[in-house]
Amino acid sequence: MLAAYWFPRRGLALSFALALGYLAMALPFAGGDPGLIVSALSRMAVFVAVGAVVSFLTLRLRDQEERYRGIFNNSEAATFLIAPGEAGPRIEEANYMGTALLGSAAGRLIGEPVTRFLDDPGAWDELEKRVRRDNAVYGYETRFRRTDGAVVQVLVSGGRLPDGRVILTLVDITARKNAEDALREANAKLNMLGRLTRNDLMTAVSGLFDRIAEGTRQFDEPAVHRYLDSLEEDARLVQRRAEITRDYQDLGLRPPGWQPVQEVIREATSRLPLHGVSVRPWVERLEIYADPMLDRVFENLIENAVRHGKTVSQVVITYQILEDGLSIYVEDDGVGIPADGKEEIFAYGIGSGGGLGLFLVREILSITGMTIRETGTPGDGARFVIRVPPDGYRIV
Repeated sequence: MLAAYWFPRRGLALSFALALGYLAMALPFAGGDPGLIVSALSRMAVFVAVGAVVSFLTLRLRDQEERYRGIFNNSEAATFLIAPGEAGPRIEEANYMGTALLGSAAGRLIGEPVTRFLDDPGAWDELEKRVRRDNAVYGYETRFRRTDGAVVQVLVSGGRLPDGRVILTLVDITARKNAEDALREANAKLNMLGRLTRNDLMTAVSGLFDRIAEGTRQFDEPAVHRYLDSLEEDARLVQRRAEITRDYQDLGLRPPGWQPVQEVIREATSRLPLHGVSVRPWVERLEIYADPMLDRVFENLIENAVRHGKTVSQVVITYQILEDGLSIYVEDDGVGIPADGKEEIFAYGIGSGGGLGLFLVREILSITGMTIRETGTPGDGARFVIRVPPDGYRIV
C-alpha cells in the first residue's frame, strides 16, 4: 500500500513484486499442504489488488490536484481560498491575479483576514449567509479595497468546500462600471439638452403660429393666404417632429428587462381611443427582453391599425415558437398595406401624420436584437411580424 501510494505509476508492478516476495517466503513453510498454498496465493492476489486500487486512486487524486492547481494558478479571475477561524475568515491561498487585484505580492496575503480588504466589512456576512444557504453564490457585486487604498468594483462568485473553507473568484468590473456610469451620465445630459432644445423649438413654433394667424387676419389677398397656409403646414410638421422627440426622449436611457407582453399590451390599449375595434392578445405567460418603451411599440401598431385600417374591426396578437427564436404576430382585418410600401413604412418621416412612426418602433425593438416587418396581404389586412432572438424570450 505504501509503495503504491508513493510510486502510483509503478504501484502495480511494485505490489506484484512484493507479493511474489511474500509468496517465496510462505511456500517453504507450507510443506506441500494444498490448503496453505492456496491461502498464500489468495493473499498474494489480495495484495496485488489492494496495490492496484491504491495506485489507481492515488493517480486520480493527484490528477485532480494538478487540475485544481492549474485552474487556480492560471485563472484570469482573482481566486482566493478562505479558511474559517476563531479570529474570523482568513486568506489561505491566493493566485497571481488575486494578489495583483489587491495590489500585494505573492505570499503576503496568506493569513490576512479577508474582511480587511472589503470596503464594507459587513459584505462578508452577506456573502457567507448566501454560501451557507445555497452552498454557492454567483454574480454578487461588492467593492474591495487594495493595499494602496484604491477601491475596485468586483463581481464575486464562490462556493463552500466540504471542510468548511470557501473558494472565491473575483472579476474586476471597475472599468465596466465606470463606463456604465459615464454612459448613463452622458445620456442624462443629452436627454436634458434634447428637452431644452425641444422646449425652445416648441416656443418658437407657437410664436410662428401666432404670427401666421395675425397675418391671415391682416391680409385678404388669396396668394398671401396660400403662402401662409403653406407656412402653417411646415410649422405643423416641425411641431409633430418635436412631439415625437418628446415621446421618445427616454429611448435607451433605462436598461432593458424582462417584460410580460400581455400586461404591456393591456397597458398600451388602455391609453388608446379604439372606436369599437376589438384588441385580442393571446400572449399569456410570454415575456420578452426589451427596452422599457416596449409599450410604445404595441401602442403604435394598434393605433396605426385603428387610424389607417379603415375597415378594421379587430386586432389579434399571437406568438409562435420557432427553432431560431420566436415570432409575435400583430394582425388586423383592415385594408392592409400596398406591396410597394411594406418596407417604406419603416423609413423616417413616413406616416408622421398618423402618430409616432414605425421608424421609432423598429429602433426600440433593435435595442435588444429584435426585428419587425410587414407580411400582410393587401386587401386582407396588415400583419406585422416581430422576430425575437432565442435568448430574448421565456415562457413563465
